[in-house]
Amino acid sequence: MAGPAAAHPYQAPHTVYVAASVAGQHDHWCRHAGFTDIQAAIGAVADGGTVVVCRGTYHGMFTITHRMTLAGRPGAVIDATGMPYGVGTSASWVTIRGLTVQNASPLDPSSNAPADGILTAGLTDHGPVTANHVRIIGNTVKGNLGSGIDLNSTSYSMAVGNRAVGNGVGINVSDDLGQPAAHNLVSGNVTNENFGGCGIALADHTGAGVIGNVVTFNRSDDNGLSTPTAPDASAGSGVIMASPIPNGIVRNNTIAWNEFHGNGHGGVVVHSHVPALPDGTASDFRGNSVIGNVIGTNNLRQDQSDPETTGIYLGSATPLTIKVAYNLIHDDHYGIFTAGDVTVTGGHNRFVRVAQHHGSVPSY
Repeated sequence: MAGPAAAHPYQAPHTVYVAASVAGQHDHWCRHAGFTDIQAAIGAVADGGTVVVCRGTYHGMFTITHRMTLAGRPGAVIDATGMPYGVGTSASWVTIRGLTVQNASPLDPSSNAPADGILTAGLTDHGPVTANHVRIIGNTVKGNLGSGIDLNSTSYSMAVGNRAVGNGVGINVSDDLGQPAAHNLVSGNVTNENFGGCGIALADHTGAGVIGNVVTFNRSDDNGLSTPTAPDASAGSGVIMASPIPNGIVRNNTIAWNEFHGNGHGGVVVHSHVPALPDGTASDFRGNSVIGNVIGTNNLRQDQSDPETTGIYLGSATPLTIKVAYNLIHDDHYGIFTAGDVTVTGGHNRFVRVAQHHGSVPSY
């Protein structure tokens, strides 16, 4: 006599749907979604699977905890009002695409509240956990008091084809969580009208390093215009490479084939703030390149020792060599302005309606 059939082990579904309305039973598409809560759907989907977020507004913050895709349908909105972020991931090899993520606030880094729209880290009971190989594609991030997209302490991640408008910073590439931000791609994004700072920022705040990143084919206009004062209204560049610490590492990054117009500081900016220490400790800004960009009227809020409109501003408290080549700079007083011991290599830049191709002061 045959015994009872063996029970099949449970297999997590490869695709699940989330709808803002009441969940159905079949979970085959948006009209019959199996979940109303994004976090529950993340927990239920198989490793390597997809959570489809259907049209509607979802309030809260959501953390991805394993390899998967979080995919928004048109009209899928995450409202992170009062939350540290809208979407974060503590897992590597994650894709986040097609979502609108908005209103993360308040900004309080001391309590792990970065107020970011999308963050390459997740908050856990043991603090923030960073992730690598994260793909952030085709999202809209707006009204977040921190960064719209924060590639923070991540490597081999990408932000591609996103729209970051009206945030504190559009797209941030930084090492705030103690690991390097290295070999990331920021491409094809629109980062306009981010009120508190830059459209795109590459900044070392911990000494871990911001290394080998590529910023290309982006449009970054009208950033950092929230206050009328000068020269330090905000770090409102189209793109900035910066560090406020003596051992800052921002090197081998490429800024190429972007467009920058109407920003509070220069279209492309370097701010290496701290002189070398007596023991020889100094910032490392070697190997950065600014190539083939179109740069219009910028520096509308001025910068240190530079009250004029300027395409590219390069300020360093330690000796700096940087390649600046094949850029079109137009409708500025200064094409390239250097502050400090700065050597510009490359050449072949084109200046149109620029009163002075190069300006400089001896110190920064």
